[in-house]
Amino acid sequence: MGKKNFYVVKEGYKKGLFDNWPDCQAAVKGYKGAVFKGFETKAEALAWKDDGEDQKGGVKTNSSEDKVCEANWEYDYDVYTDGSYRNGKYSFGYVFVKEGQVVFEANGAGENHEAAVMRNVAGEIAAVIHAVKKAKSLNAKIRIYHDYSGIAHWVTGAWKAKNKFTQAYVTFMKEYQGLYTFEKVAGHSGNRFNDYVDRLAKEALGINSK
Repeated sequence: MGKKNFYVVKEGYKKGLFDNWPDCQAAVKGYKGAVFKGFETKAEALAWKDDGEDQKGGVKTNSSEDKVCEANWEYDYDVYTDGSYRNGKYSFGYVFVKEGQVVFEANGAGENHEAAVMRNVAGEIAAVIHAVKKAKSLNAKIRIYHDYSGIAHWVTGAWKAKNKFTQAYVTFMKEYQGLYTFEKVAGHSGNRFNDYVDRLAKEALGINSK
């Protein structure tokens, strides 16, 4: 089978035609009932996009890239993560949510002074790493909600991990691939649990968040 050059998403976080795999993956990874397919030519992609074909449960091809995206991924907990920064120190916070209720929460200050150059992003990364470790200890699969795009984009390859901290993060996450999936949320938008972990992260630095 030839190389896939175009992708069409009919059901996903974002629908339409994509000319690269990372963008397609970001649009469908973790989306239940995702419908997508890769094509060698743009003409083939547009033809499938416009034909109204219904392929519930996702479209499978022989492309190894397509296999990365698990359209009907099942998970045990929603996990919200966030980071904060103040006076040269960063912090993290995360919660495990089941049926709309917090079942576990944790926060803490970062210990890597060199990583603090990344400010709150260092905390964002730390939150996800701690949450994945917790999920592993519970033998659970999680959907990670984050408000910083790099959290998912570095792992999917949509963004290049350019420093040793983001590279170490990608290496760690790939070790646990299959245990988690990502979903982006808008920060400071009134999302209950996103606001919750924002407060947790700030509290770890002694910031009084109202």
